[in-house]
Amino acid sequence: MHFVPPLKHISVESHTTHRACSGFCLRRKTVQYFPVKEHKGSAVKKMQYTMFTKSQVKPVVILLYVILAATVWKEFAFPDLGEEPMLSDFWLGATPLFAALVLFGLIPMGIVKWGFRENLADYGLRLGMTHRTVRSFLLATPVIIVIAMLTGQSSALEGVYPLNETIRPQHNQIDISIFILHASIYLGYYLGWEFLFRGFLQHGLSERCGVPVAILIQTMASVMLHYGNPSIEVFGAIIGGLVWGFFAYRTRSILSGLGQHAMLGIVLDWVLIFGRAEA
Repeated sequence: MHFVPPLKHISVESHTTHRACSGFCLRRKTVQYFPVKEHKGSAVKKMQYTMFTKSQVKPVVILLYVILAATVWKEFAFPDLGEEPMLSDFWLGATPLFAALVLFGLIPMGIVKWGFRENLADYGLRLGMTHRTVRSFLLATPVIIVIAMLTGQSSALEGVYPLNETIRPQHNQIDISIFILHASIYLGYYLGWEFLFRGFLQHGLSERCGVPVAILIQTMASVMLHYGNPSIEVFGAIIGGLVWGFFAYRTRSILSGLGQHAMLGIVLDWVLIFGRAEA
C-alpha cells in the first residue's frame, strides 16, 4: 500500500513529451497538473504595458480633436486684412467667429451624435437644472458687466478685440446696426467655444477622469488659446474656465456660462468701440 501525500505538498510539475519527426524535435503541448498562481502585481504590470484599451477610445478621440481644432483655429482662422482693414471686408474679418462655430461647435456636436451615438443634452445642450441656470446667470451678470467695462478701458486690449478687425475703432467707425450684426455672429462664436470646452471636453471626460480633473483639463486647454494675448486676459481666462466649468457641472448645462461669456465679450467690444471713442 503506497502513501499518497496531500495535494498541497505536491510540487507543480510540467511534463513535456518530445517526438522525433523528419530530423527535428516536435514539442507537444505542455500539461500542468495544477494552475500556477499569478502574482498580484502581474495585472498591474499588464495594464502599465497596455497602451490602448476600449474604454480609452472616447477620451482619446475627444482630446485629439480638441488639439487639432484649437490648432487649426489659431493658425488658419485669422485672415490677413492688411494694416488698415476696410469695413467692406466685414464678412472676411468675421472668419474667426464662423470658424469657431464650425470647429468648436458643429463638428464636435456631430461627433457626439453620430460618432459616439450619444445625446447632445448630456453634453450641456439643455436647460439643465433651470433654477440653478437662471440664478447663476443673474448673480454673475452684474459682475461680468463691471469686469467688461473696466477691462475695456485698458489700451492693451485695443489690438486684440473685437476679433473682427474691420470694426476696431482705430480702423473704421461703425454704427449700431453693424455692431448688432457683429454681436449676433458673436453668439454663434461663443456657442462653439462653450460647447467645445465646457461641453465636449469637460462633460466628455468627467465619467472617465472625474469632474475636478475634467474642469482643470478644459480650463488648461481654453487658457492656452489665450496665450499671446495681454496677461490680464490670460489670467482672466483661468478664472473664467474654472467658474464656467463649475457652473456647467452644477447646472448640468452650458447655457449659464454661454450667456455670461457672450455678455462679457459683447460688452467689452461695445466699450472698446463706442465707450473709448466717446472718451
